[in-house]
Amino acid sequence: MYLTEVKFADVVMKQFKYKLRAYIGIFSSLLIVQVIGLLLSLGGSSYMGTDGGSFSLNINNYTGNIIIIFTMLWGFISAIIITTKAYRNDDFAFVSNRLSSNLSNICFLVFASLIGGINALLSGYLLKVVTYFLIDDGFVILTKISIKELIVGIFVTCLYIILFSSLGYFIGIIVQLSKWFKILLPVLFIGYLLLGANIGSEPAIFIKIVNYYWYEDSFVVFVLKSIITAIILFGCSIGLSNKLEVKQ
Repeated sequence: MYLTEVKFADVVMKQFKYKLRAYIGIFSSLLIVQVIGLLLSLGGSSYMGTDGGSFSLNINNYTGNIIIIFTMLWGFISAIIITTKAYRNDDFAFVSNRLSSNLSNICFLVFASLIGGINALLSGYLLKVVTYFLIDDGFVILTKISIKELIVGIFVTCLYIILFSSLGYFIGIIVQLSKWFKILLPVLFIGYLLLGANIGSEPAIFIKIVNYYWYEDSFVVFVLKSIITAIILFGCSIGLSNKLEVKQ
């Protein structure tokens, strides 16, 4: 019997703190992705124009939607990356098990998603400031936003990134179960898209999933949908990871 008993929560916290330092490259990639999204957004997200003969009116709408989409993809890819063997082997430096390793990964992904969500939304306002100084021909109208709207926007953006991260983590665990999934999943995804394109219809399943989350009118319902879905995906990932062999 040991005089000092290691608590499970302490192990998870130590692994989480270690990953914050060890996975610093993920945050560096976040900065690069958001800068690319910012540069691509300089052209405007939508355009409208009219010509009255003696005058012409062109309207460009600038939003941070591209930055947010790029950040969601970053969260998805980052979640897949930390399920790879090279990253999982880092956990063997601690006295831990599958559960503590997964929980520390989930804590890291949630924390990274919060950082990514805050940066993504604020980058949208940075975009408007940049365009204000870059545009010489014409004038820029900056829309005002309340503190409440800003907080809600950040919270919603973070939830979307957490959703994508949980999906990426789930797919990453599935791929680790068998090398065949590395081929099977992309083939099924691309094949489904090509099939829909050949028959002249949109991929109905993806459209329904997007509509289910993106076009939810009730804020409370959206929060419940997002949190429950993320918990289910992370829970399934933990269950499936128990089937992995030691150091697989």
